[in-house]
Amino acid sequence: MKRIAYRFFLIVLLSVLAVEVFPVSAQEGSWFDEGNYDEEWLDKNFDNDVMIISTPEEFAAFGEYMTSSLWNYPNKTVRLAADMDMSAHKWITPVNEQFGSYFSGVFDGDGHKISGLTVVPAEEGEGYDYKRVVAGLFGTVRNAEIRDLTLDETCRVEVSGTYYFSFGDLDLEIGAIAAVGDESRFIRCVNRADVVVTSVIWGSETHETICSVSGIVAHADDMKLIGCSNEGHMTVDVHSDVVDIRVSGLVGRCGPVYGKENRIVSCTNRGNIFVSGNTSGSVSVGGISSNYSFRVDSCENHSVVKVNAHEGSAYVGGVSSASVGITYSFNKDSVICESDGFEVQVGGVCSYSFYNSSQTDSLYTCGNEGEIEVKSNGSMLSVGGVMGQNTDCPVVDCWNRGGLKIESSAPRSSSRWNAIYAGGLVGYCEEPVYNSYNRGNISLIDAHIDEEGSSQGSVGGLVGKAYKLLWNSYSTGDVCSDVAGVKVCRLSESNVHFCYYNSDAVIEGTEVGENGIAYSTAEMQSAGSGFLEALNNNAMKGGTSCRNWGYIPGENDGYPVHIDRIVDGVDSPADHSVGRVYAANGRLFVQSDRSMQLPVYKVTGQIVKIMNVVEGLNTDYLPCGVYVVAGQVVAVTAGNK
Repeated sequence: MKRIAYRFFLIVLLSVLAVEVFPVSAQEGSWFDEGNYDEEWLDKNFDNDVMIISTPEEFAAFGEYMTSSLWNYPNKTVRLAADMDMSAHKWITPVNEQFGSYFSGVFDGDGHKISGLTVVPAEEGEGYDYKRVVAGLFGTVRNAEIRDLTLDETCRVEVSGTYYFSFGDLDLEIGAIAAVGDESRFIRCVNRADVVVTSVIWGSETHETICSVSGIVAHADDMKLIGCSNEGHMTVDVHSDVVDIRVSGLVGRCGPVYGKENRIVSCTNRGNIFVSGNTSGSVSVGGISSNYSFRVDSCENHSVVKVNAHEGSAYVGGVSSASVGITYSFNKDSVICESDGFEVQVGGVCSYSFYNSSQTDSLYTCGNEGEIEVKSNGSMLSVGGVMGQNTDCPVVDCWNRGGLKIESSAPRSSSRWNAIYAGGLVGYCEEPVYNSYNRGNISLIDAHIDEEGSSQGSVGGLVGKAYKLLWNSYSTGDVCSDVAGVKVCRLSESNVHFCYYNSDAVIEGTEVGENGIAYSTAEMQSAGSGFLEALNNNAMKGGTSCRNWGYIPGENDGYPVHIDRIVDGVDSPADHSVGRVYAANGRLFVQSDRSMQLPVYKVTGQIVKIMNVVEGLNTDYLPCGVYVVAGQVVAVTAGNK
């Protein structure tokens, strides 16, 4: 009876929100209504390899044909010739339930922008097996390329309503540019449209229900995103007994990881992400990605990621909710999570690593600058400045400069299923950590002021619980906890080797561990103290190539940072045609603006090979090691070939 009353209350509340918060648009009708689109556009362009769109009516004709026909623009390039003002009518997400329509050509925005677009959802599958609610400029793209396209800040994607299903699965796939992408590429796409989802979902607990929301593509399989950016705000408030939620700036949900080549390269999120609701399913949120199936390289999040999950377990990361390999990626803003779910994992870069023996790689050269705030009464809590829980991902050359403030109201229990782990780098860690540092203060607060009993777990300046080697890393942060039964450590409870802590930092707790080598603040900031020399002497371990350390004036408050290795006897080429050089997943990447032959050197000066570079992005496999390319130093670590 209580559940029925609760559902009735949600319906009334949603109805009020729909009227008060989201007033009826002045737009009338759909762009796909007869008379609103250019009916002659397709006939005029059908025989052309490049189909030109010059007016909003022609753009509407392009979309309308995807809703009314089986033809999907194969081997065609559709190109915008002007900016598109789409404010006259609503854009109903182009889908065709009868034909299963999708776009499979090249859509070239040619640097133009779309403005005034209001995207409303479409529904597919009314049978017993499956139902799908999709929203986006595109419904589905398959074997396609979408490039150089911008949705400006006057565009909006909005989904609000109550969805019922008694049989089968239900998917909500809400992406500003595309709801679904399969075996496709998005290149230099920009979304500035806000995406707002406020829904109540009723369904059966025996079937899969997923709500995926993002600024570029909501549901992606075998996809590549290169040089894309989201600047629109994601606001998701979903109430349901059963739904799992996936929200991010770039990519939402993804299918199985095995055999896929999902990659996000050189992408940025600058839109705030706010997720709330009452759902017993899991909530996965990341600034760039909200799934474990994408490799992420050279990406940054610059906006707040905030989650309030009343019932479901929460997995929240500044860059990604999970990792099968993240390199050269950084979080620059706050990560905030409040959850009553059983399991809560939060990290400045990612919440957890996903096990996959064929694809998992290191978390390499990643960092967090944002403050991390967590409130939880969950039984299993793991929070880290870089990663919350790490079960299959070596951490190499990473850093955290943001503070961790954690408030736990979990029931007092000594059960192994009731534990708190927090660390400046990683909360709970089953893999090695090499050559990394933490500058953030860590505070664990007990919300059960008057309750007797104790919990279990550990809090450390580097790692809360370390099952494998911690090597050549340092922490300068305060470490404090008032939770009875939780051990407080300068660095970590165990497996600390050649790691260093600031003896001036505060450490407070009911049980204190002092593992590690002590240096004062002045010694850590002084080149003559031996601290910097110790870091550089131990920067190689077990075949893992790590970066050197150095002092850079005005950076990191005078503490050592990672620097490129200084190479003698190797001349930098005078030609600056080679731009960015970097390594990821066992490969060397070179960006060039022309064709040329480019030597690759060892740090000792010997030539390893000559790369035949062409204009654009080039890649080549190299053995693990440190190399010099065009005067730039890169470290290649193990990756899936």
